[in-house]
Amino acid sequence: MSTAPRAWLRENGGWTPGAALPVTDRAVRYGMAVFETIGIRSGQPLLLEEHLALLGENAATLLPPAGHAGPGGALPPLEPNDNGVLRLYITAGDGAPTAPVSSPRAFALFEPHDPAAIPDEQTACLHPEPVSPFAHGRKTANYWMNCAAQSAAQAAGFDHALLADHHGHLLSAAFGNVFFVINGELLTPPLSLAVRAGVIRTRVMRSHAVHERELPAARLDGVTELFLTNSRLGVMPLHCGTIVPGPVGRSLREEILREKIVP
Repeated sequence: MSTAPRAWLRENGGWTPGAALPVTDRAVRYGMAVFETIGIRSGQPLLLEEHLALLGENAATLLPPAGHAGPGGALPPLEPNDNGVLRLYITAGDGAPTAPVSSPRAFALFEPHDPAAIPDEQTACLHPEPVSPFAHGRKTANYWMNCAAQSAAQAAGFDHALLADHHGHLLSAAFGNVFFVINGELLTPPLSLAVRAGVIRTRVMRSHAVHERELPAARLDGVTELFLTNSRLGVMPLHCGTIVPGPVGRSLREEILREKIVP
């Protein structure tokens, strides 16, 4: 399996392989794009309908009238042995920073990875700087804040950064949603805090008894389990301070892997 990423640009109703975004596109100049990360397993997209619906909703909200510029159900051609993630972008296209979106572009990037290399548990720490989610948590291409937090966590010897807002509320991980267990109850930060409605988050909430609750990020002493969710890792139980992986997170991870809805 090749470890090199592959890219496509949507042109004339099809996908042009190897094509790149021009530097004039506002996605390159200002990060003005929305995207979704879709798990790919043996060349097949996972939870595609949910991802495309979320991508279209975000594009219609932030890049009107670009909602129609998405790929629809047509994805770039993938190989049967492809495992990894496919990132689908809808960009603002060319123009001045404040100009209406008139010629959006659709761009795709496949990033392969070896599922066997992913552990069953990882570590996390709280990022010391508060964050201000943009556009009520919608997923945009401006990921500098998240990348900086993740980089700082990894430089300190952790796998993931946990993010909190200026009021001290736990929001998410830098690259995923978070769930936590208190007194046996499965909880997650509410969408009202500008938390992203990730596809795996939504799936867990639909299939299990989960309640939304605000949690002070600096006071995790009552938390007995903590785990993150995203389309690459599925469910990942976390070590964080005195918090260690437990039966709830491990069971959910096994369930997601058994259902084969992550790479």
